Amino acid sequence: MQYPKAVLFDYGMTLCTEPPADIEKGYAALLQNAAYNPHHVTAAQLTETAEQAKRDLGWFGPEQNEVLETYYLSFLHYLLEQFDITLRVSTLRAEQIYWDACSPATPAPYIKDVLTALQAQHIPFGVVSNLCFTGATLERRLHACFPDDPFRFILASSEYCFRKPNTRFFALALHKMGIAPADTWFCGDNPVCDIEGAAAAGMHPLWYRCQNDFAQCRQPEAPCTKLSDWRGFLDLLAQSH
Repeated sequence: MQYPKAVLFDYGMTLCTEPPADIEKGYAALLQNAAYNPHHVTAAQLTETAEQAKRDLGWFGPEQNEVLETYYLSFLHYLLEQFDITLRVSTLRAEQIYWDACSPATPAPYIKDVLTALQAQHIPFGVVSNLCFTGATLERRLHACFPDDPFRFILASSEYCFRKPNTRFFALALHKMGIAPADTWFCGDNPVCDIEGAAAAGMHPLWYRCQNDFAQCRQPEAPCTKLSDWRGFLDLLAQSH
């Protein structure tokens, strides 16, 4: 396996783990910041309306190649205005409050060792994430998990007109990194968006599943290296040097 000149990471369930989203808890946190809630709408009501709206929008499962998410701020605007709710905080801050409450992030086990090793070997790395939340909110979350801000850049699909597995999104990341795809490793958990997408863009994909549940997943139609523990990445890095 060729030694990398750069590494790109997916965000969710790759760099960081998140529990299953507790949507109602997220909306409860938002309502605590309501300046005006004339209909006395509850978190349960917001959750029910949000879930119905998601079905109407046609949100799909995370392993599929269809559009997965709507830009969350536009979704939030719809939801609040539907009930005449105004907040004491900006919508950008509201987005952060909601996400932090419903699905807090924790660095994946041993990922900090990986980032430290890459820095020690002067290998640049960045983040390429399919995400409904803004890039600014993702940057805040990653800063909370990795306070030294080690990433060359952080790309969220919400800020661009493409998302993984579209090769244009990967090509943008490679352009910003200034490294050829053949010299780049891409690490992610999604067999379609991350693994097939990275392979189509010419990178070497590393399929990371922290629960070691590869057999239960759709199998990617591209060769890849499987990892269930980030210490395995350190072994690969040492072996390829």
